[in-house]
Amino acid sequence: MTSSIERLRQWEPMTLRDSKLGNDSTLRVIRSFNGIPEHDLAIEGWLVREDASEDPILFLYGWNHPVMVLGFGQDPRSIDQDACATLGVPVLRRISGGTGVLHGSDLAISLILPVDHPWTRSIGGLYERFLAAILLAMQPLGVSLDRPAQSRHHGKTRSPICFEDNWGETLLAGGRKAIGCAQAWRKNRVLVHCTMLRGVDAALHASAFGVDASRILAALGPVSDPPPSRKDLAQALVTAVSEALRLNPVLVASTPTSDECEGTA
Repeated sequence: MTSSIERLRQWEPMTLRDSKLGNDSTLRVIRSFNGIPEHDLAIEGWLVREDASEDPILFLYGWNHPVMVLGFGQDPRSIDQDACATLGVPVLRRISGGTGVLHGSDLAISLILPVDHPWTRSIGGLYERFLAAILLAMQPLGVSLDRPAQSRHHGKTRSPICFEDNWGETLLAGGRKAIGCAQAWRKNRVLVHCTMLRGVDAALHASAFGVDASRILAALGPVSDPPPSRKDLAQALVTAVSEALRLNPVLVASTPTSDECEGTA
């Protein structure tokens, strides 16, 4: 039986351009690089649960200060909550599963698709196509990323640190995890998203997760050193994802308010 990692390796980015999708639809693009974390996470949830449009949506966001974001069902006791409070790191929760991500200078990439979209025929297939589009975006930026040769897990249970485990939805830079993905499925929409590391503060990660810094340094790494700017990454991702889906990208000027997004978790 072919593993998810083998299927990922077999998927070449260029094959995305051979998709049989039509080219008369729109890819709505939303960017938030100086937003409020609670609002951005609420927007993400709203887009998956409440948005009535059938257009695929690419939501790119990043923050200018550290924020701990737990997986939907993650026990908050799996991190050092006292350390986060002392360090002024807010602890929030996202709509998808998995474990904790300490956001900082990274870029979050979210793709929302109709549940009956050709890319959403399987969980593994959606990861394959999403990661292939990201690899396509990295080519003109000179960023070289690899898929793991085999899964790597910390101990018998899943690590509370998302970037310490390597699953099929992982991309590595220099042998360390630089991109990790998750999904959330709802009645009409599907979300696949990832965090792309642009830098790693090992001491801060160690304190927030209550682990030794050596674990962080061994497992996590930026996509490149120095990394591309968020602006350059966003431009490359919009081009690659719209080409992969054969859609016309359109930047959305406004997003739902906090009140409109309330209750979408």
